[in-house]
Amino acid sequence: MTKSVTETLVRLDGELRRRYNLLGFVNGKNCAYQTGHVPHVAPFAYLCTRYAKLDDDGVRDAENEAERYIPEPYKEFLRHMNGARILGVSLHGGIGGSVDRSGVGIGQPISIRYQNAVERPHYIPNGHLGIGAINGEWFSQGHLYLASTGEVELYNAKFDMVGARWSSLSDFLENEIPRRFAIYDDEGREIEKSKRLPGDTEDWERLAREAKDAGASNGFLKRVLRKLHRE
Repeated sequence: MTKSVTETLVRLDGELRRRYNLLGFVNGKNCAYQTGHVPHVAPFAYLCTRYAKLDDDGVRDAENEAERYIPEPYKEFLRHMNGARILGVSLHGGIGGSVDRSGVGIGQPISIRYQNAVERPHYIPNGHLGIGAINGEWFSQGHLYLASTGEVELYNAKFDMVGARWSSLSDFLENEIPRRFAIYDDEGREIEKSKRLPGDTEDWERLAREAKDAGASNGFLKRVLRKLHRE
């Protein structure tokens, strides 16, 4: 039987803390916490940050912030944690309205508005909710969308390409987060040549580099043309 989002998150909370509390942790209010202190990355860096959960008013405010309908699975997620940063996966939450800021010392998530109302590629279906991102090797990034069908899809951040798909939000959490345990050693250091982006994403870094180089070339050309125009 498929587990609910809450059941999955409760299990993952326990597993993350069992694995990483030995490296150092911080508890916040309203169930917020950080675990897996990695000072070799930065003095206050942690492998996992889980933000304070939202009440029903906070969930409604998050939906207004997104300017888009939030399906029940992600509402359930927000009632358990208002976004998170877990082993290189960033999941969005609300940052305005009546959001509980009791965990302010731990920070706050990336706004759910960003991927849904600010920067949203034209090819993303209208029924998809942007819920987060996964960084690739260096330049590449995958954006996570929760489809109206309940599936989670990983889109290339720059191109109309889907590299991975999960049957549900719970399925994504059950499979992708445990997969990422193998990316880090016992001291929380990323293992060389580990695969950050899941699924069929082997060429995404190359595509990202080419897009970056093309953007830099276009920028240089525009600067030259502006200079010539002034002269």
